[in-house]
Amino acid sequence: MYLSLNWLKDFINLPKNIKPEEIGEKLTNHTVEVEKIEKQSDRFKNIVVGRVLEVKKHPNSDHLNLTKVDIGLKEPLDIVCGASNVAAKQLVPVAIIGAELPNGMKIEEREVRGEKSFGMICAEDELGLGEGHDGIMVLEKAKVGQDFGEYLKLDDIILEVDNKSLSNRPDLWGHLGIARELAVILETKTTGEFKNIFETKLANNDKAEKIAVKVEDETLCPRYMAIKITGLEIKDSPEWLQKRLSAVGMRPINNIVDATNYVMLELGQPLHAFDAEKTKKIIVRRAKNGESIKTLDGLDRKLDDNMLVIADDEKSVAIAGVMGSENSEISNDTKNIILEAANFNASSVRKTSTKLSLRTEASMRFEKSLDPALCPIALARALEIIKKTCPEAKIDSQVTDINNYLAEPTVLEINLTWISQRLGEDLGKKKIIKILDSLGFKVESISAHVIKVSIPSWRATKDIKIKEDVLEEIVRIYGYNNIKTQTPSVTMEAPQPNEERLFERTVKNILTSGAMATETLNYSFLNEEKMTKLKMSSQGLIKLANPISNLHTHLRADLFPNILDNIKINQAKNEALSFFEIGSIFADTTGTINKNQNSGEYLPYQEKHLALVAAEGSARDAYDKIKGQFEYLIKRLNFSTWNFSASLSGQAPEWAEKGTYANVLAGDSELGFVGLISREIASGLGLKKSVAVLEINFTKLFSLYQSLPSKVYNKPNKYPAVERDLAFVVDAKVLYIDIKEVIEKFSSLIKKVELFDIYEGEKLGNDLKSLAFHIDYESVDKTLTTSEVDELQKGLIKKLEEKFEAKIRNF
Repeated sequence: MYLSLNWLKDFINLPKNIKPEEIGEKLTNHTVEVEKIEKQSDRFKNIVVGRVLEVKKHPNSDHLNLTKVDIGLKEPLDIVCGASNVAAKQLVPVAIIGAELPNGMKIEEREVRGEKSFGMICAEDELGLGEGHDGIMVLEKAKVGQDFGEYLKLDDIILEVDNKSLSNRPDLWGHLGIARELAVILETKTTGEFKNIFETKLANNDKAEKIAVKVEDETLCPRYMAIKITGLEIKDSPEWLQKRLSAVGMRPINNIVDATNYVMLELGQPLHAFDAEKTKKIIVRRAKNGESIKTLDGLDRKLDDNMLVIADDEKSVAIAGVMGSENSEISNDTKNIILEAANFNASSVRKTSTKLSLRTEASMRFEKSLDPALCPIALARALEIIKKTCPEAKIDSQVTDINNYLAEPTVLEINLTWISQRLGEDLGKKKIIKILDSLGFKVESISAHVIKVSIPSWRATKDIKIKEDVLEEIVRIYGYNNIKTQTPSVTMEAPQPNEERLFERTVKNILTSGAMATETLNYSFLNEEKMTKLKMSSQGLIKLANPISNLHTHLRADLFPNILDNIKINQAKNEALSFFEIGSIFADTTGTINKNQNSGEYLPYQEKHLALVAAEGSARDAYDKIKGQFEYLIKRLNFSTWNFSASLSGQAPEWAEKGTYANVLAGDSELGFVGLISREIASGLGLKKSVAVLEINFTKLFSLYQSLPSKVYNKPNKYPAVERDLAFVVDAKVLYIDIKEVIEKFSSLIKKVELFDIYEGEKLGNDLKSLAFHIDYESVDKTLTTSEVDELQKGLIKKLEEKFEAKIRNF
């Protein structure tokens, strides 16, 4: 949408010396996005006034002329021209090399039928100043070399606004709405002309009859107003009106059509004028399926019953909210008109416009949900302008106003504390009320912290519905850039940790690193064929109602059967394999069905298991490996206080090798099982290695882990340790661990005992060995002296001599 700065000045008192760029920046920051600002005269850059000096026929063409044109340079320009009315001594608009015409044509040096041309003498339509193309445009009282924009007295500044930023603001589709916004943003006053538009009463001829109007669909047409005007003379609009329209890209047509377009661009409310002699009656109805209408653009358009039309008893005369038809348009012979101001359903106009591929200035506005209260204001303004262009015009009917729009006023109660919390700062009650008042909201103070806000009609149709919308109005006028940037004062707390998930990650890290096992993730499904090969019963398994394939017909009750497939797939490339998986198993056993409290449905029992499978060349190696991996896991989890063991079971499953299946116990509690896959079962599954499996209840393991004593931080001792080395010769049958235990318990000052050497040889004699220890002596109260350590060491040696017949090694 284009905005004329001169037009805006009619409605607001702009601050002195404010630059157009500043206006554009403020509009962008507070209201709508201004894409471009340009001088109106820039549209005619490199187009100047020239005088034709000479005209002669083109030697190689019957309809072209060779001209010489003076544009104020030392030498005249040679220009090839095809216009039949070109003549010497004419003053004409000349587009020189480098010019770009409004229609997009770029002027360059060209050779036309063997003759060079260094510019172009322009017609009206080529300059966007009309539709005339019968000949070149001939000027009057112009100065040679003068910029064409200066000749046209183009002193306006044009602001181009991005239409997308207007989508939720139907009130901004005219200069009046933008002026209202600028008055608030620039903190300036509106002019008397602004107030007069809203205060002008709609003229009415009480003595005349009303126009016959029937609205058949009140939903699609909430309001329809019409008035008859007679005594008209159709002619060109006055210069001021044409200049205003041309400035914002609207082509002038005649004084009546121009008046309706002017009001649309000024107020945002489209109007339409019908030739009264061609439209005897007005019916607002849905179109009939297959009905056609020839619109003002000369195209026949087929309609359907979802579209709204304006019609009389015989024909359709307009597509409501989109475009009029040729059969009721204003012509040079028109004397009387019916002027329409209506409000149409936004969704209906949008759908009609899209389906017909006919997007017009009117449809773009109607589809934004216009304020029905704008109809009488627009009608009064149009009558005022028509009277200026045609003083003899008379109102020849009463005003018809069919108003079915009964919207209740929107009133919102807003807590000022709520506003402050969301802005991050307190603007103060006076500031908030001032902003809302300036925007046209009515504000009533209910209490110190609560206000009641009434939404104006021009903002209530689509834009302002909830208190958050009002908050947005406050902050955009206050200025987003004025809100202080600061770190939120909200206390940040870490979320409650998921201890089981953390434990699961710990277990996975232990198994994949030190235990050298590979994690695998399998489907939670298996089938009866696999259960048969493992000689396992399918009783208690949950059968799927709609399995993804015949390989996945049941939910698994154990993890290890699917891991056996991982062994089979990888066994050819590896001598030894080890896989583990942590996942859920499912069961359909009586008494273990959980009821979903929300849906009332019964869900299968499930719990999390850990399965570990090892494949080696021999059964012994496989069993030892899986045993070692499990013991490593238990040790790394610090289960030193628990007695984990394996107890041979008398009721081993058929898949297990006899004498290898055992229950894994944690104290007296059964945790799971361990066993070897029998050779017969392994062969049936295609396993070529000995396979050991261990599967335990992961949930129970986690419960045991949670019961372990918490780790306590011990503050490092600030006093240094004294290190001594002792080597003892003892009987070869004496265990190192027994000697270490005696040393550690001898004194509380002995903090660390480490075996660093074992020696057996001829010098010692038969059945003897030497054990050498590092021993650290340390006190939490003081630094130990040499004599104190010597005394302790003497006692220790004596103790070992008595207990193990140990002798100090001195060689």
